[in-house]
Amino acid sequence: MKESVQPRIVATLPVILAISIFLRATPLGAQHVEAPPGRQTAAEVYAPSVTPAIYLINFLFLYIASPDVAASMPAYRAPIPQPVIDCLEQNPTGCPYAAFKQYFEAPAIGAGGNSECFWSNVCQEEAKWQHLTPRKFRQPEQLNEPLGKQRAEQLARLLGITDDMILTEAQYRCMIGIPPRSDARETIFRCIQNLTNSKGNTPIPLSSYGLNITEQGDIRSICATTAPCLNFNALLAGPLEKIAAECGFLEKLVRMEIQTPFLRLIGDADRCQKSAGAACFVETTCVGK
Repeated sequence: MKESVQPRIVATLPVILAISIFLRATPLGAQHVEAPPGRQTAAEVYAPSVTPAIYLINFLFLYIASPDVAASMPAYRAPIPQPVIDCLEQNPTGCPYAAFKQYFEAPAIGAGGNSECFWSNVCQEEAKWQHLTPRKFRQPEQLNEPLGKQRAEQLARLLGITDDMILTEAQYRCMIGIPPRSDARETIFRCIQNLTNSKGNTPIPLSSYGLNITEQGDIRSICATTAPCLNFNALLAGPLEKIAAECGFLEKLVRMEIQTPFLRLIGDADRCQKSAGAACFVETTCVGK
């Protein structure tokens, strides 16, 4: 029996579902932190899926969809290797993974060094939210490590998720559908896969990088042109709401939007996403310690 359906979803998500968490004891600092003047700086490039607002919005959606699914989001973030960036900036829809797998199978340990990195103003978030987002990997074994059930549960509590927001197994299965899926359900299914491609959940884990492998064997940013998580945008103004009503969880979706920081984070996530370009990358400024 379906739940009673509330009025239309309070807000339409103007950002992709494309965002990994490692809970930290201390915040990164105030909003719009900038690199200290007079110190040598360098740049690191990331996919928007590991930026604060976008990640938290995606976590909220995935956790109410399925806590076990959300637990497969990455626990750490990793900068994208420069040769991969160079290729994808010229070919946003993908570059052959085989040509670049060396950079992921033997990552540069220096990339996880002791530098401190700052998001650009457009991708920063308030400290109380930013300190919940992934920190940069320090050891190779941390790359693409899944968040895990315990940390996912802790984050969900901190964000205000309650049990009455979480979909039943039947509601989740109804949302993603079974093959042959409709276009909308196929988009949702593929996007969820791309957001949770951590170790133990996929043959080639790339979640810390915010990258995925296409069926053609190409590597690309989760939110690149034509990627499922970018196409998810087209579902938000109507098709997702229709699916939620059909599957009996529209009220839960509305409750999550109202009772968590979901609506507060949307504008910040949208601004960060729009700055990412066709290849879907954002840059940080890093300083050595």
